[in-house]
Formats: sequence, structure tokens, C-alpha cells
Amino acid sequence: MCTYLLRMLRRMPAWLVVLMIAAFPAAAQENGGGGTDPGGDSPVSGLVEISGFVDASYTYNNTDDANTFGLDQVEIDLSRNLGDIGSLRADLEWVSDGEGGFTLDAEQGYMTLDLGLGRGEGNYPTLTFGKFNAPIGFELLDAPDMYQYSHSLIFSDGLPTNLTGAMLAMDLGGGIDVVVHLTNGWDQNVDTNTNKMIGGRLGYSHEKLGGIGFSAMRGDHVEPLLGTDFELVSNLTVYDIDLTLTPAPGLIIGGEYNNGKTEPKVSDSDINWNGYMVMAHYRLTDVMGLTGRYDYFTTYSSATLRTGRAKVHTTTRQALTIAPTFALTDGLGFLMELRRDFSVYERIRGSGEREDEESMVNLAFEMTYSF
Repeated sequence: MCTYLLRMLRRMPAWLVVLMIAAFPAAAQENGGGGTDPGGDSPVSGLVEISGFVDASYTYNNTDDANTFGLDQVEIDLSRNLGDIGSLRADLEWVSDGEGGFTLDAEQGYMTLDLGLGRGEGNYPTLTFGKFNAPIGFELLDAPDMYQYSHSLIFSDGLPTNLTGAMLAMDLGGGIDVVVHLTNGWDQNVDTNTNKMIGGRLGYSHEKLGGIGFSAMRGDHVEPLLGTDFELVSNLTVYDIDLTLTPAPGLIIGGEYNNGKTEPKVSDSDINWNGYMVMAHYRLTDVMGLTGRYDYFTTYSSATLRTGRAKVHTTTRQALTIAPTFALTDGLGFLMELRRDFSVYERIRGSGEREDEESMVNLAFEMTYSF
């Protein structure tokens, strides 16, 4: 019988197995079983909450006149409340690989522990352990939390997406909160180097006006060298300031400044970057809104030459985005995005200079449903 069940589970789609496993403890608790208290008064909630979203789009790019419909992402989020002790969370996502297939990944998976351990009096920090979205920057990762289809240049090239490690967070009162984390390198679930990355964020929020946050990260980052079996170890530093303003009903203004440096330990060259982003979203009606965003991001490498320390090449990119948004029904959203990117690449070789310019236009239609 056990062998038969195992064969059946192997043949089932992964998402169906996940849902069955998640639903089993919830059903057991609803029937009065599985708890530590025979009377059903367990301090730990046995219910597993299931949420998620489906994200589909149509995109067009003018560089090669390519256009396609696509299912971009399906995500299922599982969470379990542990009462006064803390909670568990796992976000499973199926993301398009761009070639017609999908990649299954665990976007997040962590345990949150209230260090007050249910004492109920006083203000205690919370400990998060596992893999979690990086607490840095203005923009969020998932499509239902965005005001447009694409992310800014800072989000894509100047910040980590997810971190794996430990994080302490505490509300200091008066709208001030602080986060400190010790993690692997950027977007690395496994990191074998000795030195980890340390970082944190100090934030202030006002109930009516908005908020501001100051973030910093520094530490070793390991990445493979393309076409080789070797790994490049770099010391990576990033500073980030995010700003959110809500000066009027229905109006959200966001801004971000980002500065960073990568210093390879086996080379005398380094890579530096600076960038900023300004966006505004205005809710015109209960159904329709409008988003505008401008990005600027410049990257340059420097090295020690015979003439001294100098820049070797510089890339400056800008992007202008306009996106009307529509909230069709509860959980169902639709938006259109028109984005134009500009880039200028400058290379310095001895006394000569070379400059290349590129421009690209992207059009996207996106529909998301959250459940």
C-alpha cells in the first residue's frame, strides 16, 4: 500500500502534492485532531493559510520586432501561525524560463520567532531565520505589489532580491524601526566562503506623510567565472536610501538613491555604480490609476594604469516608464506599460575614447490575479 501511494505521489504535479500536504494539517485541526490539547485549545494554530497569484502578460520589443504572450509566474504562499511564539512561511514559485518552460523555486522559506516568547509585556525583537526577501529598497518583488510591469534599474542591478541567513527586527516606537541581518552573498542560498554579509536598515514612517529608510550592506560575495570552474570572490558594499511620500489622498510618490562598489580580491580593478529613481502613482478613480517613473543608473570600472588610478569604461543608462493601471475586481488587476531605455557606453583605451549609444522601446500588457 505504501509503495502504491509513493508511486501516485511521484506521478502527481508538484503543485498538487504541495497543496495536499498543506491542506492535511488544516483539515486535521478543523476535525479536532493533531493538536497537543485533546480539548482543542492548543495555543498553536494548526491552520495553514494558502494564498498566491497568477501573472500573465503580452510583451513587444522594438529591437527585434518580437512579441509574445506568456504566463510569467504562478506563486503559492503557505503560512502557519504559531501563536505568540511566531510563524512559518514558504513561497513557492513557478517562473517562466523564457523558452516555453518553467522553473520551480522557493522564493522564500523562513521561520519567525518572537523573542518575547509569549510574555506579552514589553517590546521584543523578532528573529527571522531562513531565506527571505531582502529588506532594502523602495520596490517590492512580486507583480501584485508593483505599480508597473517592470522593475527599476536600481532594483535589477543595484540590490539583492533575496537573502539567506538570520535577521533581527524591532519596532523602537514613534514610527522608528530597525533591522539587522547576517546573510550569504546576494541571492545565494549556499555560500561556502568564510566571511558573510552584514547589513541593516533604519526606517521612519509617519501615518499620513509616508516614510524614509537608510540601508547598508557589506561583505564577501562569490560568483562563478563564466566558462571556467573558478569562482570570483569580491568584497561588495552598497548604500541605499528609499523614500515614500503620501502628500494627498490617492497619490504616492517614491524615490530611491543607490550607491555601491564591487572589489575583486584577486584584481586591482573594481566596479562602482550610482543610481536614482523617482516615481509617482495617482489613483484617478476607484478603478483606474496612472504611474510614471524615471530611472538613472551609471556603472564604471576603474583600475591602476601607468598614469595612475583611472576609469576604464563607463555605462550610463536611463529609463522612462508610463503605466496606466486598472483594478477590475477584488484580486484582479490589469495594467499597460510603455518603457523606453537609453544607454551610453564609453570606453577609454590609452588616449583614445569610444562611445556607443543604444535605445530600446518595450510595450507590455499584464494581468494578475491574487487569491
